[in-house]
Amino acid sequence: MENYVLVVDDNPDVRRLIMDVLDIMDVPGREAVNGQEALKMVQESLPRVIVLDLMMPVMNGFTMITQLYSYKPGRTIPVILLSGVADDSQMKKLPGVVGVLRKGGFSVDEMQTLLKVALAKSEIAAGS
Repeated sequence: MENYVLVVDDNPDVRRLIMDVLDIMDVPGREAVNGQEALKMVQESLPRVIVLDLMMPVMNGFTMITQLYSYKPGRTIPVILLSGVADDSQMKKLPGVVGVLRKGGFSVDEMQTLLKVALAKSEIAAGS
């Protein structure tokens, strides 16, 4: 597992915001514009955490989570979902999901808190 957070979203403004938060936290980040691109990146180098939009072209977040979970090394990667429409309680039941941020309605503090939780979980998974 490498020391980076993978940010997967088709919206460049959202990716930039999350990358800025990662910069503030001094955590390296990489970007992908859809699930298909992200899965290729995961297979090349496992991230510590994935921040994943659900609604994207080419491959959406639901399909990506399914494929990530079928890839054995990917099962240990904590996922933070980004959604404008998701029911938080239902989304947290998806494999690997540690939290959900509502697009257009989360603060930088919320993002940092969830990233800290996810990064801590990745450290525990890497140690086991």
